[in-house]
Amino acid sequence: MIDGDTIVADLSGAETTIRLLNIDTPETKHPDKPVQCLGVEAADYTKSLLAPGDRIELAYDVQRLDPYGRTLAGVYKDGSLVNADIAAAGLGVAVLFQPNERFYPEVLAAEQRAQESSEGLYSAAIDCTIPARAVAAIAGMEAVEDTVPANAEAVGSALAVVTAAIVAGKAKSAALRGLDTAGNVVDAAIWSARKATYAPQLAASLDRATAIEKKLAAKKTALARAKKEADAKAKAVAKAAAEAKAKAKAEATRKANAAAAAERRAAAQREAAASRRAAERRRQSIPKQTYRAPAPKPKPKVSSNPYPGYTGPRCYAPGGQTWKPC
Repeated sequence: MIDGDTIVADLSGAETTIRLLNIDTPETKHPDKPVQCLGVEAADYTKSLLAPGDRIELAYDVQRLDPYGRTLAGVYKDGSLVNADIAAAGLGVAVLFQPNERFYPEVLAAEQRAQESSEGLYSAAIDCTIPARAVAAIAGMEAVEDTVPANAEAVGSALAVVTAAIVAGKAKSAALRGLDTAGNVVDAAIWSARKATYAPQLAASLDRATAIEKKLAAKKTALARAKKEADAKAKAVAKAAAEAKAKAKAEATRKANAAAAAERRAAAQREAAASRRAAERRRQSIPKQTYRAPAPKPKPKVSSNPYPGYTGPRCYAPGGQTWKPC
């Protein structure tokens, strides 16, 4: 046993590698590729069908050998085509490499039965399969809640979630679409068979998530605008209040200064009035006196002629009170 679609059999005593025609299973031993989804399971299943010592019959088509020297054949066991049995279990896909097409119809019919019953590679319940990957991509976008929160923080969180879901959904969708040209025969076949089912669902889920993202982005913008307007209004109110407070303070200071000045003037007036009253009281406390003019001093009696018998000129002393003969 080599892998799911290649076996080693004893043909007439010679160990021969046989490549089963018109069936391709996931790789397990490719030198350049990792083990693919259900590759091990496919190999184990083929091994369970062909136990060592079992008798098999080989049927050939136009070409008997492939470029690697392997024998190309349909393998029968107990009358059942093993090539088709593998496809019916959902562990391989029908492939057509001309000119060998002898077993293709039977293998294709078996694969279609596996599709209808979602067996193996067609099962969405097995994480690594193409259907499971498609369902996961769809579910990731569908899980986004179509609700728009009322507050900015919740809107931001919801927007981050939906954006991440869209990014992941787009990446997964692109990976699935890329299976058409990725060169993996099995994955390309599975995707081709399921594309008509999953591609519209992926597109619809992406459209839904994108619509929700747009609503959340619009809400975020609206809330940001409202907050900006509220902040501006609050700032204007605060500024007006501060200006009113400053104006009231200035007016109160002016009034206080005016009152102080008036009080100073009043105090000065009271002090002046008190001084005037004190002076008046002092003035009035002085006893009244009657003014009497001093009695005139009696003039000295001047002898009309202190020098008896002298009739000549007289020389008066200063004051004119006395004289002497000149």
